[in-house]
Amino acid sequence: MEEKTELVEQIAKSIREVADTKEVNKMSSLSRHNPDKVAQMLYLYSIGTSQTRLVRKYGYERATVISVLTDYVDHVGKFKDMAGKIAAKNYFNMSSLEEDLIQEVRNRMETGQLEPTFRDLKELSIAKANAAREALTARGEATNITEDRRVYTQEDYEETIKAARERIKKIKNAEVIDIDDN
Repeated sequence: MEEKTELVEQIAKSIREVADTKEVNKMSSLSRHNPDKVAQMLYLYSIGTSQTRLVRKYGYERATVISVLTDYVDHVGKFKDMAGKIAAKNYFNMSSLEEDLIQEVRNRMETGQLEPTFRDLKELSIAKANAAREALTARGEATNITEDRRVYTQEDYEETIKAARERIKKIKNAEVIDIDDN
């Protein structure tokens, strides 16, 4: 809980800094008018919530999400580092709990008090997997890889052809210089 409090405080401090700057420059900003909304958005993003999920699940406008993240681009890395520590701690707590439960199940099995089934550990295993995924996401590790393809226009093609023809023309018109071996 200490890390979460520190993260929330860091986000609040950053919002004050950005809001003060926007105030001095007389710029309209969500940071000035609704800092709580900005804080929630930054917190969710720092713990690994994607921009798309902020839009779809939490109902934020995409332009608003982009604007806020752009305003805090210098701070987001630090927020993610702090959130990564929280996620890691959650993962290790879940892992420790799982070990304790396994030992307890083992003890009950040995005394005959319990005949365990796969279902006994299923929910905890799911929670542990979720915690591991959140830890990786919060640390910024890729959860999926997307291909980024550049789209070329007809104008791009024509400019490339023109530039190539100009280079060929320069090569054809180049002056040949003989060099003596003396």
